[in-house]
Formats: sequence, structure tokens, C-alpha cells
Amino acid sequence: MLEGMSEYWLCIGGANVDVQGVTIARLLPGTSNPGYVQQAAGGVARNVAENLGWLGQEVQLFSLVGEDADGEWLRQITAKSGVSTHGMFRIPSKSTGRYLAIRDLDGDLYAAVSDMDVNDAWTDALIQSGLQRLPQAAGLFMDANLPQAVMQQFLQEAKRLGKKVIVDPVSVKKAEKWRGMLDGVYLLISSIDEIEQLSGQSLYSFYDVERCARKLIEDGIRNVMVICGDAGICLCEQTGSVWLTAPPNPIRETAGDAFAAGVIYAQNKASSLAEQAAYGIALAELSSQKNGMYDIDQLLNRKNFFATTQVQGNERG
Repeated sequence: MLEGMSEYWLCIGGANVDVQGVTIARLLPGTSNPGYVQQAAGGVARNVAENLGWLGQEVQLFSLVGEDADGEWLRQITAKSGVSTHGMFRIPSKSTGRYLAIRDLDGDLYAAVSDMDVNDAWTDALIQSGLQRLPQAAGLFMDANLPQAVMQQFLQEAKRLGKKVIVDPVSVKKAEKWRGMLDGVYLLISSIDEIEQLSGQSLYSFYDVERCARKLIEDGIRNVMVICGDAGICLCEQTGSVWLTAPPNPIRETAGDAFAAGVIYAQNKASSLAEQAAYGIALAELSSQKNGMYDIDQLLNRKNFFATTQVQGNERG
């Protein structure tokens, strides 16, 4: 996108290399397991930006990478989707972030190591460079792969400008950063484990999920989407709660990032949370087969299908 153009989404947060080791049989701890190792571009904000780019949307990504081969590879592969990468700053003497995961043949995560020191290298000059892009942006998406002080500055400026802000906790541990900072946020997209961390309460039922989501809304968030695995997706706003039945394909890891991108894509296309979530579910499904630009007609067909699966929250047990 050319500088100075408007109506882009600004995505700020993590960009890293994902290395996944997947076994071809049940994982046996403490020994070598046969399987395969694959590398992919990762980072929640980067993944969301890339999915928006493959949807043909204008998007600018601000994140930190190392001054190394991994950082240049991330910049190039992200740019292929049409994302503006002028904000992917290369930090001297730092290595690009890496996320190493071990999974069994079903994709279940057994262990992971996150090496993200580069995300602590934000300077005032880099922050100001991102803040200068906010006035012309349609909205801001931000993950928690940032120092808390950086998150706070972007949230405060977006709130001052009246910009729509959508946030992702990233993980249970990083969700702690959002505590006390969510007032004025338009939408929180969270897993059930992350909302447990944010609320400080254990969740055992549909009612518990709704209760914690409503508490966050009372604290100043306008809308909350909670991805609850086989239990479905809880959508909560000031007027009440709605449940969507669980989609056939689990929404986790990179599919969760595609879900967030689908919800962002729907912001000027659907007014209800249920329909916005249906866009997210459809894109999460299509992302597993993605190879370049998305087929928008296919996305709309799947969105229309999922939009018919909502269940009222007061019908859940």
C-alpha cells in the first residue's frame, strides 16, 4: 500500500519463525520420536496481517525482526500477500523470534519454547513511527507479543482517536499483560484458557464463560468472543450472549489467527457479532487449504453456512 492512503488496518505485534516437530505415531516423552520438522512464518499479528492481505485488504504490519536471514525471509514472505512491511523493523544485534513446538500425530501440543527477546527492543522512535499511522487507519489489531508499556501507548492513542481496537491475548501467560488495560477496546478474541487468566476465575460451565465475559464488558470492553473448543464460541456484548456451535475444524494456533482476520474483514460487512464470527470461522476453515489469494465467493458461501448455526446463550446448559 502506498503511504498516505487510508482505510487500512494497522496490525502491531509478533512476527517470528515457527518450527514444528510432528510425530508420526503417539509421542513418547524422554526419547527420540520419528516424525517430520517443518518451518513456517508465524507471529499472531503477522499471521493476521497476511490473511488480510490474501483477502485483498490494505494492511500495514508493525513488528520487530532481527538483522538476520530469518528476518529478511519473514519480510519477503509477508510482502507476497500484499502486506505493507515498511514497519517490520530490523533490529541490529538481535535474532528474529523463533517458536519451537513439539506435537503428536493429532496435532496436540506437548511442549513449546518461545524465543522472543527481539520484541523487547521497541524504542520511542519506533513507537512513534507506528503511532503516526493510526490517524489514517480504519482500526488497530494488536497482540500481546509486545512490552506492556508499548501496548498501553497504542491503546491510549487509538482510544483518543476513536479507532476500533481488536486485541488477542496470544497465550495464557501473555494474557496477564491485558489486565487493567482493556477499557475502550472494541473486541477481545480469546480462548477459554486465556479468559480464565484475564478473569482470575475457573470456568466449569457455559454460564461461567458468559459470566466472565460479561465482567470484562462491565470493565469497559464492548464485545468478547471466546473460543471454547468442542463447546463452541461464546459471543458476548452489552445486550447479551449468543453461542455458536463448534465448527467441524478446531480453531487453534494459526487457524485462530485466520479467525481473527476473518472477523476484522467483516467489520464493514456485518453488524452482528454472530455474522462477524461466521466470517472468522469460514476463513479459519479455508486457511488450512490456502495457497495465495482467497476465493471470496467460497468464503461467502462458507460464511453463510456457518451463520445459520448460532444457538442462543440461554439455551445452553
